[in-house]
Order: sequence, then structure tokens, then C-alpha cells
Amino acid sequence: MDIKQPIIHDRHIVKQAFKELQKNKDIRFKHPKDLTIVTCRNEGTLKDRIIPHLSGYEESSILEENMKYLGLDLVVLKDNRLPWRNTFKFEMLDKYLSSGKCKTKYFMCLDAIDVIWIDEPQRVIKIFNSYDCDALFMSTHSTDGYNCMPDVKRWVDSVNIKGRYLNSGVYIGRTHFVKKMIKEAMKYAIPHGVTMDNYRDYLNSKPKDYPMGSQDQDIFRYIEKKFHPQIKVDYKNKMAFRS
Repeated sequence: MDIKQPIIHDRHIVKQAFKELQKNKDIRFKHPKDLTIVTCRNEGTLKDRIIPHLSGYEESSILEENMKYLGLDLVVLKDNRLPWRNTFKFEMLDKYLSSGKCKTKYFMCLDAIDVIWIDEPQRVIKIFNSYDCDALFMSTHSTDGYNCMPDVKRWVDSVNIKGRYLNSGVYIGRTHFVKKMIKEAMKYAIPHGVTMDNYRDYLNSKPKDYPMGSQDQDIFRYIEKKFHPQIKVDYKNKMAFRS
């Protein structure tokens, strides 16, 4: 595989790419002292797995195995609520960032099930600093979620390279800003009391273009405008590969 980015975020190829990486028995990367890397995932038993990715699992994720193999440090935040909602990540990250445990200048969050490292993390810090921002998200061609936010989509196309959109599977930022960004994102997550029965009424009470509320990526896309240019998207596609 001829991939130039230091990270792969692609469920179609991560397993094979990790196998290729493991052919080098001596490969180890240096973890930057000023970077904390975090992933959020659900847990539970295999018999609870009614819907893939929405229910829990006991085994380590591919990201955990990859970073362990490379000698990199990873903070794994877990939640056992089922069914899983991606917006649980906001609560988990806010709790961790508010605990005082994270003392590094930079903070990075990666998806657990389809992300691996294939090169040194220091490269990501260098890429981040080249954008002159406080948080940098990887980019994707996918426009899923924007159909409910047409005004947001028009704004995004006016400031970013059209065809490259925010992907929340890989992002890095200055820790103090990420903490602020997560608190803002939490405002748009579906409250625990909202069910399928009253979901429509809940949405009707919100402003036009309000994000659907169950996907963290949709919410990050919604608040991107508020924080731009502190939030930027890696439209040059240097940080993470996605086919």
C-alpha cells in the first residue's frame, strides 16, 4: 500500500494494513511528550451485540492493538450503556478533560474500530501547526448528515475546498480549546430522556438546520462555523488516509 499519511481511517483496509505493518517486528514509534491520544468506545459482552457498532464488545479494538504494538500510549475511555450513541463520547471526553489528568499541550481523539497508525505521531503535530488553527479534523468526501443542514453545507462549501468535509474519526487540537469545543458540542447531543416516540417533537422545537443529535460528526459539522477559523479541516488530506 502506497499511503503517505501517518494515519489510516478506513474500515475496508485497516486490518490488512496492520498485518503489513506487523511484518516489521522491530518497528516502534516515539510518543510525543506534549500529546495525549484518546479513544472512546463502548464495552459489554458479545451476546449484547444486537447491532454492530451500537452495542458492546470485550476484545481490544484494532486501534488499541496497533498502538500497543508500536509502543504508543493510548487513553481508552469506556462506557457500558446500550444501545451505544456516538454522542456519549462528548460526556466521556468532557469528564476526562475536566479531571485534570490531561496535562499535555495537544490532545488527539481517534475512532477505535477503524483507525491505525502507520507513521510517527510527531508528523501529525507538524501538520496541525501548519494550518494555524486550534483544532484540525481529517477530511472526507462523504456528505452524510448535511442533507439535514443545507445552510451549513452551503457555508462549508464557501470556506473549504469543495468535496472535502469534516470527519470526526481523527482530530487533534490544543487541549484548552478541545475542552471548550467539546462543551459546546454537548449542547446538541440528544438528551437521555428523548426516545423514538418523542424524537420528532424534540427536533421540531429546535432551530432550522439543527443537527440530528445522535452522531458526533454531524454536531461537529454544525458547530464548525461558530468556531471557524479556530476549527479547520485538513482539506489537503495530509493527516489521515480514507478511500
